Amino acid sequence: MDIGQCAKLHNEILKFGWQGSGRPLDDFHPKSWFEFHGEEANAVRDSLSPQLVVFLEQAWEVGDDHSFFYYVNGLSYPSNLFTNCIHNGNGDEKRFLTLYAANDLADHPDGLIFDQEQNTAIIQMTVEDSRTAHNGRQTWHTLETVLDAWLDMIQLGKIRAVSEDIDYPNSKYDPWINVPYSEDMLQEAIVMFDKLVDAIESRMPGTPHATTVRGFVDDEHVTSSKIPHGFAREFIHKVRRPTFKYIAPGLAVPTSSTLPKQPFFAVIPDTSLEEDDEVLALPPILLFRSTQRYTAPPDAPITGSGLPFSWPYSQVSEYPAGLYLAPVDRESNNPFEDECKLVLPFAIGGNGFARTSDGARFGENTEVENVSSQDTVADLYQPGYQPFTEMHGVRLVKVLESWLGMVQRGDWNVDQDGVVGGMDEWRKADTESHWEKFVVSVGW
Repeated sequence: MDIGQCAKLHNEILKFGWQGSGRPLDDFHPKSWFEFHGEEANAVRDSLSPQLVVFLEQAWEVGDDHSFFYYVNGLSYPSNLFTNCIHNGNGDEKRFLTLYAANDLADHPDGLIFDQEQNTAIIQMTVEDSRTAHNGRQTWHTLETVLDAWLDMIQLGKIRAVSEDIDYPNSKYDPWINVPYSEDMLQEAIVMFDKLVDAIESRMPGTPHATTVRGFVDDEHVTSSKIPHGFAREFIHKVRRPTFKYIAPGLAVPTSSTLPKQPFFAVIPDTSLEEDDEVLALPPILLFRSTQRYTAPPDAPITGSGLPFSWPYSQVSEYPAGLYLAPVDRESNNPFEDECKLVLPFAIGGNGFARTSDGARFGENTEVENVSSQDTVADLYQPGYQPFTEMHGVRLVKVLESWLGMVQRGDWNVDQDGVVGGMDEWRKADTESHWEKFVVSVGW
């Protein structure tokens, strides 16, 4: 734990929020946590590790109903530090504490839990998360890693500080809002996709095939596809058009004939909207299509539990396998328009090698001690438990980055049609010799 770096990151986030709220810096008069809470803070000093004491002597507080960050209200009050935290196996009731109190995105909110013995932390947005966070298998992270992830979300524009007079349809924890995506997030994904295209085309046999044409399809086909305005439409419109067919094993890039064939668009509740109207509930959008299909089990619950997509999209029981941008409610409290999901035409994971980013096996019950894996169809590349934020799926840029690595390392071969291999190539994710290549790094 780099105490100085932790304090620097904490104070930078606090200052970002103050400035973003439109308040003048002349009114910014922070105090350290110990100064702010006075005798109440000093009363718990002996229950805190030396490292944590030094951090709290340097970390700023401003009070005044100013939320520190979107997911957390701020450093906990002294009286609340140990309220929700469980004992460890040796009965040490002061080892774990709630360092940052969560905002009320979930029922029974908790916050960022800090382990005073290991100097590591993990988010528990609700107290019900404790069984997973403390299962002995979850990776906890240094405090500076968590704070750096939060700062990165601010710098990329995912979490924004805005003035008090700005209304926002989602949850707002003054001054913070959580937008579905930002221009920087879009550009990040476009740049990564273009790098992947370059890597594939540079390995194709024969003369260079590179093109400068932008967009998977021409503008009129983007319009006729009826993909709502937002991240998906902008990504489809602005990436460099590949000169090959397969972007990954068995997954084809969109064409003017395949892009409009979206299996979930009939389920959109806002089908009566005009072209320029904002769609608030986005369905799954198929980006990279397989010729093979996924079929839901005949006894699958209509709620969608255990299926790639929940209600109302669970009404569609058969559709192309492939990489989808996940459905999103733009008015939810944690919307990610760049979240994606790879749906396979078969299930993998039962061999016990396939993992999510948090190290969990596919189909594992993370709340129990005994681990058993199960075959699943849509866990590949998923993060599992989110250590920094409220739960959400993997971001598209992370999957594209993984695919780029597969091409650059030579794990995937390339021919005149692009990446070689059919859908069976994905079965390698559940083998002892290949599973690690299919796990994306932990991120927000």
